[in-house]
Amino acid sequence: MIKKLFIPLLACIALFGCNDDKKQEQALQNDVIKTHDKLMADDGAIMKNKMQLKAIATSNAAVKDSVAVYSKSLDDADNAMMNWMNKFSPDFTGKTHEQIITYLTAQKAEILKIDSQINISLAKSNSFISKNKAK
Repeated sequence: MIKKLFIPLLACIALFGCNDDKKQEQALQNDVIKTHDKLMADDGAIMKNKMQLKAIATSNAAVKDSVAVYSKSLDDADNAMMNWMNKFSPDFTGKTHEQIITYLTAQKAEILKIDSQINISLAKSNSFISKNKAK
């Protein structure tokens, strides 16, 4: 009798355990993608700021060096995002749960670092732009 219950019980545990692993993997992947999607929306703000900086540099030669610094900061943040996107691979075929979680955790840390980089470069360039609006 115990033997008859043990095998189905073990199968249920294994089945539900896998389901929790998949849910954990999916939740972590969703976090990474959610941050990516937010950063893609920020890409428009980066391009807008770069155009405004160019206009400021054209109208005020005295701030060209500062404009170059802010433009480079925006370019670096944008390039970091593009590099991350080119390297990100959500194909987990043949990977164990631990490998998937390790990969996604590292990707989440990296995309959050890029998020911070973009936020800082946008905030600094926004401040500079507001103080030096091209007339």
